[in-house]
Amino acid sequence: MLPPVSASLGQTLRFRHLDMNLLVALDAILTHQNITRASERLCLSQSATSGILSRLREHFEDELVVRTGRQMTLTPLAEELVVPLRAILSDTERLLSMRSAFDPSTSDRQFTIACSDYVWATLILDIISALRDNAPSVNMFYSGPSTRFFKTDIDLLIVPDRFMLEDCHFEPLPPNSYACIVWQDNRHVGTSITLDAFLEARHAQAFSERTTFIESWFIKQFGRAPQPGITAPSFTLLPDALVGTDFIALVPRDLAARASSYLPIRTVNVPFELPVMTDVLQWRRSHDRDPGLQWLRDQIVRVATERYAAQH
Repeated sequence: MLPPVSASLGQTLRFRHLDMNLLVALDAILTHQNITRASERLCLSQSATSGILSRLREHFEDELVVRTGRQMTLTPLAEELVVPLRAILSDTERLLSMRSAFDPSTSDRQFTIACSDYVWATLILDIISALRDNAPSVNMFYSGPSTRFFKTDIDLLIVPDRFMLEDCHFEPLPPNSYACIVWQDNRHVGTSITLDAFLEARHAQAFSERTTFIESWFIKQFGRAPQPGITAPSFTLLPDALVGTDFIALVPRDLAARASSYLPIRTVNVPFELPVMTDVLQWRRSHDRDPGLQWLRDQIVRVATERYAAQH
């Protein structure tokens, strides 16, 4: 996390007549597009933050943020500044925090990860548990979806391989298959289900603004997608949505196993081979030699590999 700017911004580090400390303030203003929220992040008064914005507007000869209706929006120039500004601040922070070696047993470093709620609820929680003994002071934070990767100080990204970002290094993680699950007392589905019954049954699905991997796979394989019956706000809530209903759901096998340890749900056999999903671990090229991130990447791959071996 970037340190807050003090109320007395330093004047010793300048480049092209701009106080470099103001870049941290600029990042807060462009991120929040709100003087009040930017002030809270910077630990400054609103008047001080407004003064900083005036200085930045003068330097860039641009308004940067303008009022549109009831909201503040970025100008075209400000939109162009977001990604390179974040890269400068992230690389500077990494440079200042680097040491000749990384000792997880004594480090209190904070790592940020962008991933799905499913990955966080399974793989990341297992990693946090695994680090309890050998890295007790290392902190892990969720930092939003992958679309914010280049606009924020996210360290690592875990996404399905079909959504890999270009210009980033990556390492594939072990694959995971899907499982069909139902409520334990579902009266309409026994230990197995036919393809026709599966496609006719009402499914619990996670909300998505675009066609999901599962829908695309079924349309390609069988010419139709499963019939939606209920939409849950997140993928990890699908097992909960089944309890007390006759819905069925397809979820990653490790999520099904975790949910069955505390929910009355059971797995159902299907007469076809369910698809396999593969996630990739990604990081910026500029962070490739960061010893702390090298260590964390190794931990993630190790835990993911051990989980895969245990399931197979």
